[in-house]
Amino acid sequence: MRRRQTGSDRAIEASQGRSHSADRDSIRLGLVLILMALSAVVVIAGWQGAQLNAAAELQQQRAQLLAAGRERAVLLTTISHADAEAKVAEILASASGLFLEDFQNRSQAFLDTVARARSDTAGTVVEAGLESVHGDQANVLVVMSVATSLAGKKAPPRLWRMRIGLEQVGAETKVSDVEFLP
Repeated sequence: MRRRQTGSDRAIEASQGRSHSADRDSIRLGLVLILMALSAVVVIAGWQGAQLNAAAELQQQRAQLLAAGRERAVLLTTISHADAEAKVAEILASASGLFLEDFQNRSQAFLDTVARARSDTAGTVVEAGLESVHGDQANVLVVMSVATSLAGKKAPPRLWRMRIGLEQVGAETKVSDVEFLP
């Protein structure tokens, strides 16, 4: 047998219906807030990951530029009269811009002087540091110890301080400027 509903029974059911509806709304709101919080965490983690990746790439680029500056400094300061033409060709291949143009114009006079003096130089990097990086260009400061021999007579090593301008040309890092510092 079914009991007949009274007005108070209907009021209780309506109240319970509103209560269940309010509970569902609270659950939905809680789920939305949890999803928003998770989304924020994912976005922040992604941004931090991108920042770490960019910092690692920058550090790697700087290390490569410093290594290139050191290598080019040794190339520029280690020349033997016995293979000077090959060394000049190597220097020209690793040069760009005004330095390339200037060295090409002076290379024959340089070769003549090296041959006449039977000059040999051997450069060793004492210290090097990256001075600046701007896009595809950089300046590396290098202190070199350069041992010199003229016609077989050795001179004590001398310290040379150089600023080497580097430029990224395609996949290669080339010397774009060389400045000897006091």
